[in-house]
Amino acid sequence: MIPVLTGALLFGAVLLLWPGLSGSGFIPAKRASGAERRRRGDEEAPEDPALQLDLLGAMLAAGQSLPSAVAALAASTHGPQQSALQRVASALLLGVDWQEAWAVGGRGPGTDLLRDSLRFGAATGAPSAAVLFAQADQLRRRRRQEDQQRAAALGTKLVLPLGLCALPSFIALGVVPVLVALVPRL
Repeated sequence: MIPVLTGALLFGAVLLLWPGLSGSGFIPAKRASGAERRRRGDEEAPEDPALQLDLLGAMLAAGQSLPSAVAALAASTHGPQQSALQRVASALLLGVDWQEAWAVGGRGPGTDLLRDSLRFGAATGAPSAAVLFAQADQLRRRRRQEDQQRAAALGTKLVLPLGLCALPSFIALGVVPVLVALVPRL
């Protein structure tokens, strides 16, 4: 009985730990750090949009103009978003219309969010720092809720692997000694 339990335990461990066989999603894939992606030449992920909104809000609250704030934000980002924001800032500094300036910058998940967040302040001339701070807080709340939902789903995904690991040890340490104790001495 012990060899069967040992074999089942080893099979479960191989199934869970072998990269090609783990199609069930129990083991998360290792993500490369930013430095590793830059060394390999991978396309970089966009910057944190909530942080970018906070930075823009702080610059606008400090009295910086919108084009120079976008230019300063472009200087602090990396990758394709940096060049898009530099084009937008240059177009805004030259006096190009709001829609045309963002069309020059191109489309992307980070630039679209910034454009939509800044649209009200640019159209009305109202101070948009408070709006930017509120949108950054909203993005963080949404991200926190999504993380909590993923953590709750992880609990149900871990039931089977933990059961496969705990059941053989329970049988080996709890049931087998009781059965051995019940067997009459020969």
